[in-house]
Amino acid sequence: MEMRVPSSGLRRTTGPSARAGERGFSLVELLVVIAILAVLFIAGGRSILKAWQRQKLASAATDVKVLFQRALPEMQRLGITTFVQVGPLVTTAAVRYIPIYLIGDANGDGQVTAGFANPAPVGGDLLIDEYDIIVLGKTGVKGVTGESEDFCLSVNDITEVQSSRWLNSAVVCAVPTDSPFCDAKPWTVGRALQCDFQGRAIDTNTGLQLAGPAQLVLTHVGVVNGAFTPPTRYVLSINPVWSVRIQKQIRDVSSNWVDQLGG
Repeated sequence: MEMRVPSSGLRRTTGPSARAGERGFSLVELLVVIAILAVLFIAGGRSILKAWQRQKLASAATDVKVLFQRALPEMQRLGITTFVQVGPLVTTAAVRYIPIYLIGDANGDGQVTAGFANPAPVGGDLLIDEYDIIVLGKTGVKGVTGESEDFCLSVNDITEVQSSRWLNSAVVCAVPTDSPFCDAKPWTVGRALQCDFQGRAIDTNTGLQLAGPAQLVLTHVGVVNGAFTPPTRYVLSINPVWSVRIQKQIRDVSSNWVDQLGG
């Protein structure tokens, strides 16, 4: 009598036949996949870097706007006229940067005193706030050691300041599309505007109220060397009756600067 064991439906196989039809990746195929992933990583990294640079520039422009805006409420709070001053450039063996100052006229002379500090020195002016927008960290005194320069105040040259009505000087525009930002002075020249008790923007060179908005250009160093696309700048305007406006502009294919919404 023969006994049969019920089949479980499972079939055991051994040897090479168990892997019949299966195929692994060759070295060439693995290298191709790695190369494709590397290209995607590099392209994605560049996009992220550009987005980060654009955001950083927008944030810096907003910070400067807020500092300019504070001149009026600080004047009212402290009971002294105030100044906003750009520069002069600070250069040492450790760092290079350009400060933007908010200053109180503590000595009441109507002029920015070179020795301003916080607290105000005897016969000097009160340093209310300071914002350093251009930093080249060499030994870590400002920013990070070796930090490259991020921002500049001209779309043409990182060694100049593009502005209008900040200094009482007539400068012929080198590039027509830059008009009216023809006041291209070195960073070693400081420039200041006063907010008086009537909330007016005063030219410190003439003592007179501005005839039109005083404008200052803020951009990325990549706009100057062509690495920042699309070329972008922010125009900060201080109006004759103290208020501050910021406008984002993009340079088009005709090299004209076009206003952008949300600037």
